[in-house]
Amino acid sequence: MPDQKCLDCHVEINQLITEKRGYHASVEVKNKTCIDCHSEHHGRKFDVDRFDVDNFNHDLTGYALKGKHKKVDCRECHAPENISNPTIKKLEGTYLGMGTACIDCHDDYHQGTLNTTCTKCHTEDGWKPVTSFDHSKTNFPLLGAHQNVECIECHKQTTRNGKPFQEFKIPFAKCTDCHDDAHDGAFGQRCTDCHQTSSWQNLKSKNPFDHSKTDYPLLGLHKNVDCKACHKAESYLEPIAHAACKNCHSDYHRGEFTRKNPQADCQQCHSVYKDFTATSYGLEEHNRSNFPLVGGHAATPCFACHVSEDKWTFRSIGERCIDCHDDVHAGKISAKYYPDQDCEVCHSPASWSDVLFEHDQTGYPLLGQHAKVDCRNCHFSDDAHQDIEKQQFSFADKNCVQCHTNVHGNQFEKEGKTTCTDCHNSFEDWAVITFDHNTTRFPLEGKHKEAACSACHVPELVNDQMVVIYKIKQFECADCHSL
Repeated sequence: MPDQKCLDCHVEINQLITEKRGYHASVEVKNKTCIDCHSEHHGRKFDVDRFDVDNFNHDLTGYALKGKHKKVDCRECHAPENISNPTIKKLEGTYLGMGTACIDCHDDYHQGTLNTTCTKCHTEDGWKPVTSFDHSKTNFPLLGAHQNVECIECHKQTTRNGKPFQEFKIPFAKCTDCHDDAHDGAFGQRCTDCHQTSSWQNLKSKNPFDHSKTDYPLLGLHKNVDCKACHKAESYLEPIAHAACKNCHSDYHRGEFTRKNPQADCQQCHSVYKDFTATSYGLEEHNRSNFPLVGGHAATPCFACHVSEDKWTFRSIGERCIDCHDDVHAGKISAKYYPDQDCEVCHSPASWSDVLFEHDQTGYPLLGQHAKVDCRNCHFSDDAHQDIEKQQFSFADKNCVQCHTNVHGNQFEKEGKTTCTDCHNSFEDWAVITFDHNTTRFPLEGKHKEAACSACHVPELVNDQMVVIYKIKQFECADCHSL
């Protein structure tokens, strides 16, 4: 048979076909004769293969190219140094003799310390990252905080046999194989008796150390404090002072409550059973201070007076109103009515809106309804609650029309002024008491005495305002009565 003659010489191809391996043993090729693809020799320089690298289907070799292997140039793999058979290695330009194991082409980075079946951890998509490795299937499953540790933290990179090397087989029987013993052996080597893998700082609720047997039993919030907060690493084992709060805690109040006899300590106001922001210093204690809390001050939260620019202070913050409050009347009220800016001349802490000012001293006593009117009605503009600057306490003219609307227009003006009290002299109501119609040009006689004022004095539109006309110019009967 012609094929046998070919194979008698091309023994490496014959061996692959016999072992049913490689391209020539594939379904596409095995039923063909050699001459179907290869013509007879045409001299020593003739390329009998006529191999089309670009269109070659590598799957037919029994080794499909996946991942990054697809992008590698053929000769990067099919190189003499990657061929183990010395006979095939001598063949010029051959594609034969390649193994299918990773280490047939790649150096063993782990230098024999791990399984040589690289695909147990790595994929052909990339040597890194390692996506197939499952640490839970090793003798040291990763638990708690160990799961968040970078591999390099435990598996150090070094040099071995002159090549980069990373340790993966490391001791792990004891925590101290990787971690420093912060206790310097004082509590033995079984770290897990007290600590948890979830966090080194979290102690087990049932750890064997009982702090109540020491000179300082842990009470209240101290039970939740991390050991390291009090027992520093540099002196963990040395006794620490604990007679007073300041032995461990800084003075938050910066000496404001420091005294020598008797010596002050935080526990006089604070308790380990509550957060530090809670205090036992309350209304009763404050009322024994230089500033008793009365009225609205008793309902004011502490921070309103004692916090400035995010800083708490309790000393020298003032005792007068203007030490904390703006003087809204400055420049508006004469200082003689509240000497030394003493707000309590008029106001009371019990109710700031209640004003005790004696108006008689101004020369304008409040009579009748005026005594019942709120100060703001006369001395503040309508929107003064939004703009405190719109206030007025000094008036050059005390005439009624300065505050009240003149509903009569200019009918009763005398020399440019309307004096309302000529007719209305009761501050209890607006009733006309002193007006005598008989003093006018039209004395009331007969039935006219019984007529209602509104029967004769009717409103008219004057300068876009309805005004009741009281000064009638014509008094003939026909002017009012129809014939």
